[in-house]
Amino acid sequence: MDPGVVTDAAFNGIVKRYYERILKFCVYTLGGNRSAAEDCTQDIFLILYENMGRLKDYDKIGGWLYKTAEHIAKQYAASLRKERKKIITFFPTFTTGDGETPLDRIAAGGSIKSEEEQITEEKAVARAAAEIGKRLTPKDKQILALAFRERHPLKEAAARLNISLSAAKSRVSRLRQKINALARELLAD
Repeated sequence: MDPGVVTDAAFNGIVKRYYERILKFCVYTLGGNRSAAEDCTQDIFLILYENMGRLKDYDKIGGWLYKTAEHIAKQYAASLRKERKKIITFFPTFTTGDGETPLDRIAAGGSIKSEEEQITEEKAVARAAAEIGKRLTPKDKQILALAFRERHPLKEAAARLNISLSAAKSRVSRLRQKINALARELLAD
């Protein structure tokens, strides 16, 4: 096949041959998360489609796909870990009377709250967030802005604040504890 010419038939043939294998690879790499693996697999084949005209050796397409899958799946896994960490650090402050957290209910496939309860909770969270913002010190607000809102690496945030990396880590740790404690206090009502 001429590498400069990409045909739909060629692309479809590659998809037909490798899709299930790449999907299984992604499912495995993403710890069994089939939904994320399907998205990841589609991204991989989209990248293939966009780059087919530049590929020189179609006999090695399997290796190229697996190498691309490894790279993209790692990005997905990192993104999923980040999202999970955000959820876990926020939700443990809320429990039902039986000690069950919303994450437990989600994992069991249950509904957390009605739409009205969700709206009420969102308003309470917004009010709590505003109150928490008022109770943070200027130093807390600096590390919050750099490390969380702007998502600078902690080493860079430390350099910008002219403090050591260990001091920045301590500030982040104390800030998380402070925010969780304030959130529990303010949302207890």
